[in-house]
Order: sequence, then structure tokens, then C-alpha cells
Amino acid sequence: MSQESPEPEVTGLPAPRVTSATPIDRTRRAARSLHVTIVAANTFEFDSRFLRSATTLSEDGHDVTVLGWAGPGLPDEASLAPNVRLVRLHVPRPISDALRPLPARVRQAVCRLLGLDPATAVLPPEAARGMDRIRHPVRRLLEIVANTRRVGPWTDLVVEAAPETDFFHCQSLVALPVARAAARRLGVRFVYDVADYHSEAERLARMPWVVRELVRRRERAWVRDAAGFLAVSDPVAELVARRWKIARPGVLLNCPPAWLPEKPGPPASELLRGATGIAPERPVVLFHGGFSIDRGLEELLEAFDEPALRDLGMAAVFMGYGRLQGYLERRASADPDRIHVLPAVSPDDLLPWIAGADVSFVGQPPWTLNHRMNLPNKLFESLMAGVSVVVSTDNEQCRLVTAEAVGVCADIGDARAIAGALTSLAGGSATTRARLREHCRSVALSRYTWEQNAGALVDLYRRLTERAV
Repeated sequence: MSQESPEPEVTGLPAPRVTSATPIDRTRRAARSLHVTIVAANTFEFDSRFLRSATTLSEDGHDVTVLGWAGPGLPDEASLAPNVRLVRLHVPRPISDALRPLPARVRQAVCRLLGLDPATAVLPPEAARGMDRIRHPVRRLLEIVANTRRVGPWTDLVVEAAPETDFFHCQSLVALPVARAAARRLGVRFVYDVADYHSEAERLARMPWVVRELVRRRERAWVRDAAGFLAVSDPVAELVARRWKIARPGVLLNCPPAWLPEKPGPPASELLRGATGIAPERPVVLFHGGFSIDRGLEELLEAFDEPALRDLGMAAVFMGYGRLQGYLERRASADPDRIHVLPAVSPDDLLPWIAGADVSFVGQPPWTLNHRMNLPNKLFESLMAGVSVVVSTDNEQCRLVTAEAVGVCADIGDARAIAGALTSLAGGSATTRARLREHCRSVALSRYTWEQNAGALVDLYRRLTERAV
């Protein structure tokens, strides 16, 4: 197999183009201070996009409250930065709540019949088999009903926690009706940050057309009340502008802040190897972030059965959290020398860990419309750490990676293609690999920092303050 990195192939996509970027204008300030309340549909331990948004708004003169979900061992309140306060709400989340007001005994009996733990809040990722394929659609329906019924109690908690807010801010379809309802109740408005196009993402994308169309119609109705929009990429901005008949949103890329800009060369780090015991001479591929379905994790593990990666002596590190964690840990137990699972780290501590990898596996096969349009955090974080990437063909990531020459696009559904891409990046000469690391870092510092891309967020809220004066 060739030791040189192959030219990534992009099939079915327009020619590469420059991604939208709006730097923060430091010469201006907001016309007045707003109280912005962010409604997060998570425990706010690893939500880097929201954390950066909150701190950036506070730096522009606003007071920010973040409302996340309560979780085991997590404090109910914390200070994240000057004028940024985190409050975790005890939102009821069990899927079995969809069966209320049936008596508890009846709910438990129905859950047993469906093979569902009454306390679970998220369905397991394993594919249904045998007779379980009959029960699974019912469990999925209950999950949707539970999400719908959660809106009322969740909204009550949001209004109680932030009665003086000027604007609510949300970025997920689950939180959208809550932010809208809370804003209506308090006589204010909200901003919708389209960080994912959820009606065409993951499990919802596999639902029957009539279900997806119903969700899309509800989403279009909810967003009519929004005061403004942001989007995670150019394709997402163009799609929602067309489908929702709104002005094209500003693009807010998932870039990290500039890291060690005074030292532009590739940073050295031994954190990954120190935590896993991987020998210095062995190349390491890292996947970091959410362990979710449809991100190519299973396919990456299949690639490790290919002779090319065995000959290379490559090790895989999965660092994160999520639905596939148990599956990954079982695979690591069966092959402890080559597969390692580490817990997630906070966004502030992440880049030194990434810098210890030789290749970053972004994956994300183009099996949903959302995946074809999205530009995830891990792509830009990897480049900032000086690590080249393997991404899927036929999506916006491949377009960017091809244009910037920072990695390889591969068919994520093909284990041999993944193995070839990893080998091409990690199996070259030391000089070639060092040159690529330096290039990735240079591209990130010159074009893909939060400071060079968060102007869309700041400008939006500055316009909102001007309207409110």
C-alpha cells in the first residue's frame, strides 16, 4: 500500500469552497446588556458549543444563565465564567412517563412486557433482534411521547429558574418547544441555533416519512416565533433558509478558541499514551466525543481486523461517553492491547489529549441529511491539536478536508477503505507526518478558531440589543 496520503475523492459534491466565517469585531460592544438564558438538553458537562457561546456573550456585556439537566454527582448550581451561571434542573426524563397517568403497577407491567426498564431515559443502541423487533417500534413511540409530555414540566422549571430573562437560546429540537413556550409565557423571544438538523438525524431519520414530516411541520411552526437564527455550516444555513422561508442564518462553526497561538508548531503530548500504556513507536487513532450510532464506530473496529492495520501496529482510543460505551468497553476487554476506552474530559482540557494522537477518526458516514451537512467539533479540535483527520466521503466535512488538504476522505461503510485511509496518514515517513501535522495546525490557527468565527453570534445579539433600545 502506498505510503503517501492519497488525494481524497469527493463524489456527488460541488467543487470545494471557502467556508463562511465572521470574526468577532472587538472595536464594538452591545448597545445594552441583556439577560440571555440558554436551555440545554443535556447535563452540560461536555457541551463546548454552548459553553463558548455563553462565555462569548458574557464578554460582550451580557448576563448569561445556562439551564441544563441534573445528573448524578453533579452540582445543581455553578459559576462557569464571569456573569455565566449554570443551573441544573431536575427535569423528569423516564420514558415510562409516557404511560402516565396509569397507576405505577400498570406502568411497570407494560414496561416489563416491552422489555423496558421503567427508569431508563434513553433507549439502548443495540439493534432489535427476533421477537424484540415487534416491541422496539412501541418503545420508540413511547420515547417520542415522553419527550412531548416532558415539555410542560420542563417549561415550568425553566420559567421558575429564569423569570427575568430577555431572550432564551436553544440549539436542539428537543429544547425548541420548551424555549418557545417559556418565551411566550414571559412575553419575550428566543434564538434558535441549528447545531444539528434534527428532523433528518440519527434515529428520527429512520422513522416513517409521515412521522418525519409531522416533526418537520411542528418545527416550522415553532421557529416562526424566533428572534434570530444561527447555523452550524453553510449547507445547514441554506437549507433552513429555504425550508423555513427565513433570511439565511449566520454560520457559527464548531471551532475551538485559538490554542497556544504563541507556539504555532504541533504541540507534543503524552497524555493518551500515559493513560493507555501504548508504546511510543505504535501509531494511535483517536475517536473523541459522543459514542453514538451512525458515527462509524462499529466500522472503525471492523477495520482493525484488516491486515494493513495489524501490520502497522496501530492502536485505537475511544475517549468520550454515550449509548455505545458498553459495546466499546466489551470490545476493548476482548482486545486490550489494540483497543482502549477512556472517559470524556472537559472541553477546556481536551486539546492536549487530542495532540497525543497520530490520526483523528471523525467518521460520520453520510447516511442522514444531517451528517452530510454537519461540521462537528471533533473536526476542528483535531486540526487545532495538529492531528490529521479521516472523514467520510460525500459530505461537507470531506469538502473542507479536501480543500484544506488536512486528511483523507474514505467510505466509512467499508472497513478496508478505513484501514487504507488510516494507513496512508499514519504509515508514511516521519518527515511527511510531521509536515502534515504542522499544516493542520497552521490551517486551524489561520482560519478555524472560535474568535474568527463567532462574529455571527455576537452580531446577532448586538442587533437584538439595538432593536430593544
